[in-house]
Amino acid sequence: MRVQLLSGLLIMLGSGQPLAVRAIQGRTVTHQKSQNDFARGVQLQQSGDLEGARQAYEAALKWAPRRVDALSNLGLVFSRMGQYEQAIQLYLKALAIDPQLQLVRYQLAATCFQAQKYEASMEELKKVLLAQAANPQARHLLAICLLKLNRLDEGIAELEQVQVAHPENLAMASTLGSAYITNQQLEKAAVLIEKTFNQPTTAEAYLVRGSYNIAIADYRNAIEELSHAKELNPKLPTVRSQLGYAYWYIGDRGQGRQEFQAELEDNPQDFNANAFLGWLYREDGRLEEAAVLLKRAQQLKPDDSGILLQLAGLAQSRGLKGEALNLLERVVKQKPDCTPAHVLLAQMYFRLKRTTEARREREIIDRLNAEEQSRQPSTHDRQDRYTGISVPPR
Repeated sequence: MRVQLLSGLLIMLGSGQPLAVRAIQGRTVTHQKSQNDFARGVQLQQSGDLEGARQAYEAALKWAPRRVDALSNLGLVFSRMGQYEQAIQLYLKALAIDPQLQLVRYQLAATCFQAQKYEASMEELKKVLLAQAANPQARHLLAICLLKLNRLDEGIAELEQVQVAHPENLAMASTLGSAYITNQQLEKAAVLIEKTFNQPTTAEAYLVRGSYNIAIADYRNAIEELSHAKELNPKLPTVRSQLGYAYWYIGDRGQGRQEFQAELEDNPQDFNANAFLGWLYREDGRLEEAAVLLKRAQQLKPDDSGILLQLAGLAQSRGLKGEALNLLERVVKQKPDCTPAHVLLAQMYFRLKRTTEARREREIIDRLNAEEQSRQPSTHDRQDRYTGISVPPR
């Protein structure tokens, strides 16, 4: 996501009577000091010295507190330092001075996005698009916010608009392809891949093709495509977790574990890596580590039935029967066809001597198994059956 430094603002000075001239001269000295500090801040920021840049911009603002360029650039420094709240307040202050600064508003939206305030980011992006309807970066980021909020159809609609207007935008096409796959619109994904990524030469192109292969359960080819993506850009978000996912499905849990761990080192908010590695740790009896990962995954997707199921299994392993039972009942209410949840519920009801509920669960399990045998399971069904984790590829 590219953001820009704002250049210094020029103050036009006029002539007047001696007192006015002396007043203007005083303002000129103050302005020059602010300009010097501002220019030093830009130089330090461009060289990567964020702390030095912060001090320089703050010095510039002491001389001229309403400098929107200094406020914006200082906001960008705080954002890059991970201090998102400070950055947001600076951008808001700049916009209060001049609401027409659409670049600053976009930077505010981007910082809200980084702080995982997706609703707030969307509100600012909508304002940008009111003023600049053809701004592809703003519409792309708006679409990603919608996807993050699981509003897949709306996010895809926004991306399709950008695709029509900018078919050469491969970053946007990659996001659209991933969104199609996540939303199980595999025919559209296949058309887009054939049209745009038929001869992949970038890591992003290989990632989209690999994700599509996972969606159609072609895990061997997925590993080949994703391995190319990793070679070109090992820090590309989700590429390692997608590889881990594919390795897990061919039975190579060791390699899958390594890929999930590598993803989390660079991208600790990756849902798939947290979900699967948490599941693996729980299976291995590493309950404390599993709890950290599964709770983080739940923060990312609070209503994901697979994560709730894993948390129920974790609670059961820790002897927290009441918590496990509540979570399982929540899962089957939310997703009545989740066989693993019914299996665990039946076991718990039998142990609690609630035989009527246990028999009811056994009847549900028999019915779901019969339905499963009568049809070819989809990729999503296989995920639920064997892992309980609802993690469509992204």
